[in-house]
Amino acid sequence: MKTGRPRWPRVLAACGLWLLLQAAQAAAAMHGLPLMRHFGAGDLPAAPFYSDIAVDAQGTLYAGSSEGVMVFHSGLWELFELPHRAATYTVLATSDGRVYVGGSGTLGELRREPDGDLRFIDLLPEFTGDDGKPLPPVDFYGLLETARGVVANDGRMLYLLRRDGGGTRQPLPAGAAQLLFVAGGELYVRIAGTGVCRLDATGPVPLPGTAALDGLRLSGLWEWEDGLLYAANDGFHFGDAGGVRKLPGDADAAFAAHVPYSSIRLPDGGFAFGSYDGTLMRFSPELRLLDSFVPARGNLDGFGLDRDGGLWTVGESGLTRLRLPSPWTVYDQRHGLFNQLHDSAWYDGSLWVGALGLWRAGPVTGGVPRFLPQPWVDTKLEVFALQGTAAGLLVGDRLGLMVLDPGTKSPRRLVGPRMGSGTLRLLPSAFDPERMLALGGSEVRWLAQRDGRWQLAARWPIRVGAISGIAQVAPGEFWVGDERGGVHRWRLDPRTGQLRDQQHFDVEQAPLADNGQGTHLVRIDEAVYAITGDDVRKLASGYFVPASLPVLPGLGRPWELEAATTALGSFVWTTRQLWWRRQGESAFHLQQVSNSRVPGFAGLGLQDDGRLRLVAWDSLLQFDPDIGNPSPAPLQARLDQIRLRQPDRDDALLPLQSAQVQVLPPGSGLALRFGLGTMEPEVEFRYRMQGYNEAWSPWGANRELGYRLLPPGDYRFELQARIRGGRQAEPLLYRLRVEPFWYERGVVQALFWVAGLLLVVLAVHLRNRGVNARTRELERRIAERTGELEAANRRLTELAVVDGLTGIANRHAMERALQRGWQRCGERGEPLAVVMADVDHFKDFNDNHGHQAGDMQLRRVAAALADEVSGVDELAVRYGGEEFVLILPGVGREDALQRAEQVRQRAARAMAEAGMPGSISLGVAVRIPAAGGDPAQLVHCADLALYRAKHAGRNRVECAGEADFASVAQAGVIAAETVAPPPDPTLSSAP
Repeated sequence: MKTGRPRWPRVLAACGLWLLLQAAQAAAAMHGLPLMRHFGAGDLPAAPFYSDIAVDAQGTLYAGSSEGVMVFHSGLWELFELPHRAATYTVLATSDGRVYVGGSGTLGELRREPDGDLRFIDLLPEFTGDDGKPLPPVDFYGLLETARGVVANDGRMLYLLRRDGGGTRQPLPAGAAQLLFVAGGELYVRIAGTGVCRLDATGPVPLPGTAALDGLRLSGLWEWEDGLLYAANDGFHFGDAGGVRKLPGDADAAFAAHVPYSSIRLPDGGFAFGSYDGTLMRFSPELRLLDSFVPARGNLDGFGLDRDGGLWTVGESGLTRLRLPSPWTVYDQRHGLFNQLHDSAWYDGSLWVGALGLWRAGPVTGGVPRFLPQPWVDTKLEVFALQGTAAGLLVGDRLGLMVLDPGTKSPRRLVGPRMGSGTLRLLPSAFDPERMLALGGSEVRWLAQRDGRWQLAARWPIRVGAISGIAQVAPGEFWVGDERGGVHRWRLDPRTGQLRDQQHFDVEQAPLADNGQGTHLVRIDEAVYAITGDDVRKLASGYFVPASLPVLPGLGRPWELEAATTALGSFVWTTRQLWWRRQGESAFHLQQVSNSRVPGFAGLGLQDDGRLRLVAWDSLLQFDPDIGNPSPAPLQARLDQIRLRQPDRDDALLPLQSAQVQVLPPGSGLALRFGLGTMEPEVEFRYRMQGYNEAWSPWGANRELGYRLLPPGDYRFELQARIRGGRQAEPLLYRLRVEPFWYERGVVQALFWVAGLLLVVLAVHLRNRGVNARTRELERRIAERTGELEAANRRLTELAVVDGLTGIANRHAMERALQRGWQRCGERGEPLAVVMADVDHFKDFNDNHGHQAGDMQLRRVAAALADEVSGVDELAVRYGGEEFVLILPGVGREDALQRAEQVRQRAARAMAEAGMPGSISLGVAVRIPAAGGDPAQLVHCADLALYRAKHAGRNRVECAGEADFASVAQAGVIAAETVAPPPDPTLSSAP
């Protein structure tokens, strides 16, 4: 019998290899800090301190403070004061949708009324003393939900609000700790000398073996693996019927370094702890330490979870919202990264970042990675491009190009070092992993691997004005966009890199749009798009033909588009937005990955450690595909307030939801405030009032709308909401009816008509000239009165849509009034004057004094314009932002200039009297309307005059001249003859 070679060495070798692979994979698991949004004292409606936090089923957040309860509702903070202005120490949102608060001498429920108002219900009368008399006020420090009801704790007694109604009291056992816990609907407390006990109606029931926990401070207690998990200041403990045993692990050292104070169980089964020194520690369901970082200054007093998967922390410095676990994390100044970031790469088990110099960080366990600069002498300047490959790390910097070969400590130069030889971008070949294109400021380099090492194969000068996007369509063919117009095609030998052909295609040869904005090139999937302004074309057989981009929700800057296709799907981005289409899906979805409005996304790639990284201006974002993103709760557009306004009466709140038609009295107006139950910061709304205006309003962030007067009739108010460019909410429909005045009712109007008919019949029977003359006079007066009533109704209709901030007419009313004034003045041969005003230095004013002061300043300017209005045809309008318009039919040039000067002086006086000195600039345009003319040109001319007033020093009045009218008229002719009209003149260049 033959005896073969023993197999155990191979088995051991295989096991060792597997362990090495697992260790390598674990070592590569590197992530940054979760994305956070912090609300400090300057953002919150109450001064510190901040105590507790809870979120109800509708997505409204409640936080305790020294001044009452802070409420975060539809993205807005409000302060709800408790009776006697009591401080709030504890807040609880229960499973049945109720919200309870406890504080200084206060215990009660916050209840949202049908009209949206918040009401406090005092619950202390539910309890009485042993003598049956009301209890004296006490302070409540804890609220918990158990199977029996809600339990409040004042440090000496427990107050149970039973689910079936009523309340009972029960003294805390002697030696009981102040902190209580709930697990499985049962209430637990640690008692000195006894251990952890379950509290029921009969008293404390000790748990086996928990006396071992005596002397330790518990910060959490949960059901876990057929027993209870205890979090103490020395780590985790597990207890069951057999007793309590210590669970050695990462928590031992973590809790020793950062003593836990508060805790919460996360939706994924993990745990989060807040310490006295402000450190947040996250543990996996298996009790491994995953994160340890400081989200905000000061201790962490509590946690809360919202409907969108966000985790809230509350502490002495405010509130912070983040996600744990989060598929998106960030590296920034907290990791040692400063200045502008340009690129990143994963190489040799580390993350490399190009900024001012080259920075490197490796994975750490349960801590924050720290980036350190590399001590290479010639990398002190900007590093623009990085590419990690099996043959080394390619580094493109301001001085040229170098490569860090595997196993080496310092790089070797392929290009440079020399100023002017910098490398701005590295583009791996889509057809050969051993070839790469390196783009510099003045030349292109072709890199190739030889004997496993990167070498410079060829180089040629760039003949492109400024590269704006590049796409490889074949092994030796590249197309390049040019910021100065047109596109370029490079053809080269892919093996040697020798340039065979470099050709520029202008707008006629390609063909492409020619609007002076340059051409940007981007490849999305298999299509190459040329984008020139708003014009989009696609490469087909060497020509660019008209096409449409894939649907990218909320796209605002198409000329910045970049794209990448990875194993995770396709990504498209601009400097401000990111879209992702997963594998197997057909639609792109906007990703909310930054709290900044202009994050400056610069580059994206799936790197060798399996993580996707996205470079922003001052941070590096990382996406971990192994961490699932929880399905968000459905969104529902809603009305947070409906205020009924009536002449000579106080405003009244209406129900926010009504299954039937809401009937309003005659002459009613409405003030509406929109809402959306989400914690996401970027929310947009649009609306329409069917029966009044059938067209949808544009999408916008404005949450308030006012109707000064609604004519009699039936209306359907429709509201749509969405997270900016992303998730759409279920729409809202609100039906209402405005009753007519008595004289507008059908019976009364019929009686009027019958009376008029009788008068006519009587006039016919009176056969004399005097009667006939009086009849004609009566008919003339009826016609005049009818015309006056129609004019009055039109004016009332225009007044119904007002600007919600200033109370004067809005832009929609202006367009109608301007068209009517143009027609009437043209028929009468009278001049029509338009005055355009703009608040000087308003952006600086907002930055220095805040948006609330800015709103008050706008109201003062609006009042100054409104005081200038006389007669029924004149109108003061808020045109948009800090711009206002005054329409003056029948007013000539000199009178218009005089009245504009009066407005300027009146506005300056009002602002000075309010202690907020400021000024406005005005532009005047006057014209006798001509048949077939466009009234919008009159507004453009006033805009040009205002532009001159701004550049002449501001705080003045300028008038449009004939040159302005000729310029605007010529611009209109050119616009009619071109495919893409130029933008209207605006004030954006003269704030």
